[in-house]
Amino acid sequence: MHHRLGPSAALLAALLGLGGCSFISPDATAEALRSNADRRVSFRVPVSPANACPKAARMLMWCAGGPSFHYRCNISPDGGKAELTGVLEAVYRTEFFMVTDFVRDSGGSVATVHQRDGVLIYDYAARIERYLTNPDCQPR
Repeated sequence: MHHRLGPSAALLAALLGLGGCSFISPDATAEALRSNADRRVSFRVPVSPANACPKAARMLMWCAGGPSFHYRCNISPDGGKAELTGVLEAVYRTEFFMVTDFVRDSGGSVATVHQRDGVLIYDYAARIERYLTNPDCQPR
């Protein structure tokens, strides 16, 4: 005896099957992305971490947006370090595709971008460095 799935059951099975697949990154935490990054790029910017992170996040929301992409800052209480994360938030999972660490240095910050490579992922190091040193995309 053979059992055949109806259209609704087949669709549900397909969606459940996709539940284990990542869209752009298999990393579910910022630490996992730092460990597994395809690319790491460091550069200096003439802005403090407390200012660089929110400025970069705002620019990326306007200039490097994507389907369900979110950019968030976590700034240390003393303002000497900041973490900018790029996250894809889907209904059933969260995927980190970019983490940028800003660390205070003389005259500004050192930014280190850790990111995955992929079709839907921008070259974040180039965008952030260009924006914080010579803006080309202006958020409204």
